[in-house]
Amino acid sequence: MNKSFIALAVASVVAFPASAVEVYRDGDTSFSVGGRLAVRAEHTKSVGSEDSTTKLVNSSSRINFGFTHGLVNDWIVGAKAEWGYNPVANGSQDFGNRLGNIYFASDNAGTITVGKQWSVYYDVTGWTDVFWVYGGSASGTYDGRDEGGAAGGDGGVSGTGRADEALTYRNQFGPVKVGVQYQFENGSNDGSREYGLQGSVIYDIEQVGVSLGATYGQTKYKAEEDDKVWSLAALYDNNNIYAAAQYGQYENHINFNGTGDAVDKAKGYELIGAYTIQDMYQVYGGYNSVTDDNSDAELSYGLIGAAWVPANIVIALELKLGTKSKNTIGDDVGADQYALLARYNF
Repeated sequence: MNKSFIALAVASVVAFPASAVEVYRDGDTSFSVGGRLAVRAEHTKSVGSEDSTTKLVNSSSRINFGFTHGLVNDWIVGAKAEWGYNPVANGSQDFGNRLGNIYFASDNAGTITVGKQWSVYYDVTGWTDVFWVYGGSASGTYDGRDEGGAAGGDGGVSGTGRADEALTYRNQFGPVKVGVQYQFENGSNDGSREYGLQGSVIYDIEQVGVSLGATYGQTKYKAEEDDKVWSLAALYDNNNIYAAAQYGQYENHINFNGTGDAVDKAKGYELIGAYTIQDMYQVYGGYNSVTDDNSDAELSYGLIGAAWVPANIVIALELKLGTKSKNTIGDDVGADQYALLARYNF
């Protein structure tokens, strides 16, 4: 696949969507607008005492703005701002910050970015986070203290997802891409972050469409145990085939109970395989699994789906099957889900 699969599913996380429109340019200065409106009809099967439900819900709709200005030599300065919104809500509260940063970029010297941004950890783990509806639950990307459970937040505090108060540097040296990240402190109470550090390395073998990546992160808190994560990933992206695998281990990072309390040690992996026909039709499948090393806690499920992707439109049917969602005492509240997604990228 894939250039269409990556352009639509991934480009929006490492930069802005490929469909962003430049609405103004004056010499070296430009302004662009992009985003998407996405909703899904979702059926959740009954589990335990919970009845089945069928709802129409938001599916990560967003709007973003980009500004760039050319400086001396090949340097540019830019700013990015992105907000999520809920197009099916009837109130005004479903609007929140996703990204907000300023960057300085040079073809030779690399890119320096400051603000809320996608992490260098996600430069590696993002390879498996390309399902149209679900996924991204086992790589540690959206987890961390106070993130509301496995894959329940944006990874901002821990810096593994959309990192808060972050400073990053990225560059490429031939086939090798490197990234480093620092997070500033975020408060004065005992549970506040003191600082965070991350690094990532990616090796691209472009001739065969293979990439290999490794990343490590550590977040230090004022009066709590350090949050430590590492992950390895491999990607094949060639001849309409997209396949990726990720494995990671996490200390004081994964929360299975929804209380903000992370378990001591956990491990997880994500898999995806997809095939695109005529740059428009896609079939895909995969698996997510994260488990606690010291209890029965687990979140795991399989995914299968099919999508039609003409131009800026995505219509996808995705099934979440064999779901297990156990807390640290072994209670399973996992429910299979079926979703029909409609999305327009603008």
